[in-house]
Amino acid sequence: MIKNRKLKLTLLTLLPGILFWLAWPPRDLFFLGFVAFVPLLLLEKETHTTKRSGWIMYAALLFWNIILSWWVYYAEAPNSISHSLLITFVMMAANAAVMYLPWWGYRKARKTMSDSRALFVFIMLWLAFEYLHLNWQITWPWFTLGNIFAKHNEVVQWYEITGTLGGSLWVLWANVLVFKTIVLTEKKWTAWIKPALVVLVPMLISIPFYVASINSQTLDKEGYETILVQPNIDPNLKWQDNQRVSNLEKMLAMAEKEITPNTEYVVMPETAVVEYVDEDKMDNSESVRILKAFAKKHPQIHIITGISTYNWYAEGEKMQPTAREAQGQYYESYNTAMEVGPSGKTDLYHKIKLVPGAEKMPYPKVLSFLNFLALDLGGISGSLGKDPYPKNFDAGDKPDVAPLICYESVFPGHVADFTRRGAEILLVLTNDGWWQDTDGYKQHMYYACLRAIENRREVLRSANTGITCRIDQSGTIQERTEWWEPTILKVVAHKNTELTFYSRFGDYIGRLASFIGVFFLLGMFVKRKSKLGSKN
Repeated sequence: MIKNRKLKLTLLTLLPGILFWLAWPPRDLFFLGFVAFVPLLLLEKETHTTKRSGWIMYAALLFWNIILSWWVYYAEAPNSISHSLLITFVMMAANAAVMYLPWWGYRKARKTMSDSRALFVFIMLWLAFEYLHLNWQITWPWFTLGNIFAKHNEVVQWYEITGTLGGSLWVLWANVLVFKTIVLTEKKWTAWIKPALVVLVPMLISIPFYVASINSQTLDKEGYETILVQPNIDPNLKWQDNQRVSNLEKMLAMAEKEITPNTEYVVMPETAVVEYVDEDKMDNSESVRILKAFAKKHPQIHIITGISTYNWYAEGEKMQPTAREAQGQYYESYNTAMEVGPSGKTDLYHKIKLVPGAEKMPYPKVLSFLNFLALDLGGISGSLGKDPYPKNFDAGDKPDVAPLICYESVFPGHVADFTRRGAEILLVLTNDGWWQDTDGYKQHMYYACLRAIENRREVLRSANTGITCRIDQSGTIQERTEWWEPTILKVVAHKNTELTFYSRFGDYIGRLASFIGVFFLLGMFVKRKSKLGSKN
C-alpha cells in the first residue's frame, strides 16, 4: 500500500486515463477496460469526505479526455494553432464536466443508501449519461464504454441483442465487482470468482452468436460488385476553386479503370463533390452533369457520393433555426449524400447527426456566445440543415443502401433506424483526413465494425484519405486499404434483410437506465425537500 497520500491520489487520478488509453482501439488491451474504473472508485472512496474533493475526480476525467482524444486538435490547427488549442481544451473541459455528473450522483447516493445500492445507481447514471450523449445536441459518443471492444469484437457478438450500451453495462458491472472485491476486509481467493465469471461468461456467450453469423453469411451466395473510391485529396486543399471539378474527374477516372459489366455500385467519400449545388437546379452544376453522363455511360451502376448542397425556402415557408439569409432570401445548407441512377435520376439524403461546433451550434439560443469556437473544416461552415429522419437509397432490384455520412456511423441507434427502414447494406461516406495519422480515423473505422454486428449488415466504407474497407456481418474487416494513398477497393458485398433484436428495439438499455436514473434523482430531490420541511 502507498502511504504517501499525495502520491496515492496522483496515481489514482492518472491511472484511469492511462488504462482506458491502453484498452481503447487501435490498441489490443481491451481487457484493461474491466479494471480501468477501479482507480476512480477508489479515488471517490478516498476523497468523499474531503471538502471540494470533486475537483480531483474532475481532474481525472479531464486527463482521460485529453489522453484519448487529443487528436481533435488537428482539425483546426492548419487555420490557427491558438484557436485549435482553445477549442480542444473547451471541448474536453466541457465533456469532463458532463462525465462528472454520474459521479456526483454516486456521491449523493452513498449518503442515503448502502454502498451496493449506490454502485447500482452509479451504473444506471453512467448509462444514462452515455444515452444522453447519443441523443442531445451536444453529442459526443466517442467515449461510449462499449466501443472498447470495437477492434476485438469477437467477444461481443451479442451486440445484435444489446447494442453497444450492453458492452458499457458489461464494463461497468465488472469494474464494480472488482472494486468491491478489493475493498473487502477479509480477502479470500473465492471472492474473485464472481468478477471473473462476469468477465468470462459474456465472452463464452459470444461464441454461438459468432458461429451463427458466419453460417448465415456462407448461405448467401449472391454478391454485388462495388467499387469504393479513396481519392486521397488533402481535405485542407480540396475546396480550392481550381480543383472543384478536376478532383471529381480524377475520382471517376480511377473508378472507370475497375468497372466491369458486373459492377453494381460506385461509392465515393463525403463531400467528394465540392461544388456548391442548388438542389432546385441540379443540372446547372457541372459536377452533377459529369456524374449523370458517367451513369448513362455505365447504365448498370448506381453512383453514391458525398456532395455539398443548398435549397431555397419558398415565400411564406416555415424556416428552421439553421436558415441562412442572402440578398433577402433564405436557404438551408446541407452535408448531403447523393445517388445517381442509371437513367440520371438523382436522390438526396441530408446528414442528420451533425458534428457539434463544426456543422452546427448546439442550442443556439443559449450557446450563441460560443460561436467564436466554431470549427472551420473548409467548404460550407456554420450550422447546417438536416433531414427529419433517416432515408435509404432505393436501387431498384439491387439492395437498398444506407448512406451514412461520417460521424453518423458512431451512433448505434441512428444506424439501427436506417436498418428498420429497409437498409440491406450500410455505406459510410467519410473524410477523416482532418485528424492526420492519429488514433482518430482508426477508431472511426473500428466503430463501424460494431454497427455491422448490431444490425448484421455489411458495411462498405469509402474514406477520402483512408481507411476504405469492407466489413462483413460479423464485424470482421475483410478487405481494406492503407492510410493516405489514392486507390480503388473493389469488393463483393452481400445483403441481409433480417432484423436483429437490436435493430428492432434500439437503445432500450439506455432508455431503461435513464428512467431509473431520473427516478433516483427525483427521489433524492423529494427526500431533501421533506427534510427541509421537517426542520421548518
